Amino acid sequence: MADDVIISYRGVKKAFGGNVIYDGLDLDILRGETITVIGGSGTGKSVMLKMLIGLLRPDAGHVWFDGAEVTALHEDGLIPVRRRIAMLFQGAALFDSLTVAENIEYPLREHMKMNHDERAERVREVLDLVGLPGIEAMKPAELSGGMKKRIGLARAIAVRPEVIMYDEPTTGLDPINTSRINELIVRTREALGVTSIVVTHDMASAFKVSDRIAMLFNRRISAVGTVSEISRSDDEMVRSFIEGRPAYSPSFPPQKAP
Repeated sequence: MADDVIISYRGVKKAFGGNVIYDGLDLDILRGETITVIGGSGTGKSVMLKMLIGLLRPDAGHVWFDGAEVTALHEDGLIPVRRRIAMLFQGAALFDSLTVAENIEYPLREHMKMNHDERAERVREVLDLVGLPGIEAMKPAELSGGMKKRIGLARAIAVRPEVIMYDEPTTGLDPINTSRINELIVRTREALGVTSIVVTHDMASAFKVSDRIAMLFNRRISAVGTVSEISRSDDEMVRSFIEGRPAYSPSFPPQKAP
C-alpha cells in the first residue's frame, strides 16, 4: 500500500437483507486530505464511515486503516483504531445532562490520561478553535443547532485524532451556520493536519471543503477526482447530481442480494 494512502476500501460488498448497498466498492483516501463522498439517500455514504471503525462489517472485501486491516480485527483490536478516528455525528450527539465542558471532557476521561487542569486547558483550546470561547458551563438545551455542531466538532478534535469523519455536517443548518461549519472543516484540517472524510449531499459544501470528491452511484464509487475535475465532469450522473436534475437517481432498480 502506498505510503500516502491512509485508508483503503477494496472490493467491499454489503447488503441489508435484499437491499444491496455495495457491490465492489473501491476507494483510496490520502493522508492529510479532505475527501467528500456524495450520492443520493440510501447509497451507503454513512455505511462507509461505520465500516472504517468496525461498527458495520462488510459481507466481502477489505477495509484498511494505516496498514491495519480493520475487517480482520476483533473488538479489542478495534479500540486503538477508534482512538485515532473521531466522528462528528449528524445531530452532534451531545449529552443533554452534561455541560459543554463535560461533553468535551467525556472522551478525554475515557481515552486519555489527563488531570483536571489539563482537561480544562484542552476544553478552552478546542472551544477557541471552533469560535465559542467561554461557554463551558452552558447546557446543550441552551445552544442553537449550529452551536451544537461546533461543540460536537470541539469534542471530536479534543482527543487529537488523525482522522475526522463528518456525517452530513451541514444538514438542518441555515446558510450562515453552514458557512461556519464549512470554514471550520477547512480550518481544522489546516490547524491539526488531519485526514477528513465528509459525507454530504450539499454540493456547495463539497466544493468548499474538499481536495477530492467521490461519488457513490449504482453500489460503488462511480467517479472520483479533484474539485476541478468533478465540477467539469461530463459524466451524466455526476452532472445531474451537481445540478440537481431529475435525471439523477441514487441507484438502478433495487438489486437483490445473492
